[in-house]
Amino acid sequence: MSKLKLTAKATGLCRTRPCMIITTLNPGGVPNAGTFGAYTNVGPEEIAIAIGRTSHTYANIKRDGEFVINIPSVKHAQALEDCARRISADQDEIALAGLTAVPADTVKVPMIAECVANIECKFWKELEIGHHFLVVGKVLCGHLAEECADDGGSIDVVKAQVPFGIKYPTPVYATLGETVIVEKDRN
Repeated sequence: MSKLKLTAKATGLCRTRPCMIITTLNPGGVPNAGTFGAYTNVGPEEIAIAIGRTSHTYANIKRDGEFVINIPSVKHAQALEDCARRISADQDEIALAGLTAVPADTVKVPMIAECVANIECKFWKELEIGHHFLVVGKVLCGHLAEECADDGGSIDVVKAQVPFGIKYPTPVYATLGETVIVEKDRN
């Protein structure tokens, strides 16, 4: 197999997580929604997200100490783009994206009703990296559409048809269509 050597943007080769919309509240209590694709689980109850320094999402998380991760299905891919736009901090980005804010169980920040999964989080810590902060949230609770659950009670990303950003910053998304199960212990 022949391979290209990348000397720039090699991090783009790691696209392992579905896109998400993080909701927060601005200082006046108006919902903020931002699209994110650079994140990872860093523990059993912690999720780390790369958030730009000048982001309204970052300022809101630092001020209020809470946020909600919302995982949409591909039918809401346009909402991902709408929430990624730079919009005035006083505008309700959930409504502008044509989505519905609903109350969360443990935080003041709203969840997005149309999303197949929602994760309520509180700010835990951060690490400054270049033009971003790696913001780590402690997971308080999650919500999952029953029809999108796998046998273990977690999200089945194929059933849920969650979008993966495959050509950032160009708005091109894909879903997973085939799964392969391999032997766990093959000795």
